[in-house]
Amino acid sequence: MLKYLANYQDHFGPLRLFDYASTRVVMAAITSFIAMMLVMPPLIRWLKRKKFGETGAKGDGAHIVDAMRDSKKGTPTMGGLGLVACIVLAVILWCDPGEYRTWLMLFGLISFAVVGFLDDRTKIFKGAKGTPLWVKLSIQIGAALACGIALYLINEHYFHLLIDTDQLQIQDRPAGTPPEFYKKHFPHDPPGVVYTVRLAVHQLVFPLMKVEYGISLGIFSIVWVVLVMTSCANGVNFTDGMDGLAAGTMFIAALAFMVIAYVTSRVDTADYLKILFVPASQEVAVFCAAVAGACLGFLWFNCAPAEVFMGDTGSQALGGALGLMALNTMQEFLLALVGFIFVIEAGSVALQIASYRLRGGKRIFLCAPLHHHFQYKGWPESKIVLRFWIVAALAALIALATLKLH
Repeated sequence: MLKYLANYQDHFGPLRLFDYASTRVVMAAITSFIAMMLVMPPLIRWLKRKKFGETGAKGDGAHIVDAMRDSKKGTPTMGGLGLVACIVLAVILWCDPGEYRTWLMLFGLISFAVVGFLDDRTKIFKGAKGTPLWVKLSIQIGAALACGIALYLINEHYFHLLIDTDQLQIQDRPAGTPPEFYKKHFPHDPPGVVYTVRLAVHQLVFPLMKVEYGISLGIFSIVWVVLVMTSCANGVNFTDGMDGLAAGTMFIAALAFMVIAYVTSRVDTADYLKILFVPASQEVAVFCAAVAGACLGFLWFNCAPAEVFMGDTGSQALGGALGLMALNTMQEFLLALVGFIFVIEAGSVALQIASYRLRGGKRIFLCAPLHHHFQYKGWPESKIVLRFWIVAALAALIALATLKLH
């Protein structure tokens, strides 16, 4: 919204500073953090009055995990309501409302928050393990399908907009490249600067390979969006099992994608790194900053011993948003590094289930998700969380380093 006002700098001179993406990135993070510090205390008190708390042990045979859950019984959950609200506030204030990606990111965040909210309500009021899997997965797929269609149309819009309007200015194309690659001439200082624009449309690019070898998914990119978003939502959901684990890991992932989104939004840096240029992805960078600031603020109340849990409302919302961060920067495969903890947590659950069913009840891990495995090995919760954060940070740094490797 403030970016919109900055366009009228003749009337709002000081606001012209908000026209810079770097300024809006910083302000979005600060805004969401401060909002969290103001919103969470009254929200925690309200959740306590309503008795929206953890139900304790699930009684599924995991005795050590059940003992941990019993010790946290009654701690308010659904803190994700405040998390999502503060992200939305920061995005509305600092993202450009004229860019389609702004509204796509908000829709993805809110729609997956609704999925988690329904699950949390079922757990609290019906004393069950949550919404049936097929119901939850159906709603996730529906929300992700809507995001996939929207993202397909957005990418088509920018492709036709940029290629059609710049057609008369194109003097030549890089030899042997797809039609969406062209040379952009900048008349500003220094004169004669030319950048090769590798325009992101529907390509699926692979790590350590030139983007020229990417696969154009076309209409099938919608299916790819559904797969990525549902996987991310469930990965973050599995990780949300210890004080500060999901929020801290998501903080690191959001910072990494903030950097990725910023460099993909600029023709010069995208050309230098030889990655895809994604129009309007600076708004994704601002969104990532808002998520990072909100997660940092949530950690203030969620660090051990936690005063509140984000619940599925928060974890589903953050997972869906993480998927959209990767999809809107055309760096989906970097999720394996940026979201390394989420990947191994979800992978541990899948491997455990497969082993149990295919090997006659034999297990690979002492308990899944993976953080509970280390808990069974005697690691204290605080050590598990801190070490997972360290691994997440190292993996994110490696992911950023691979941007230049082709």
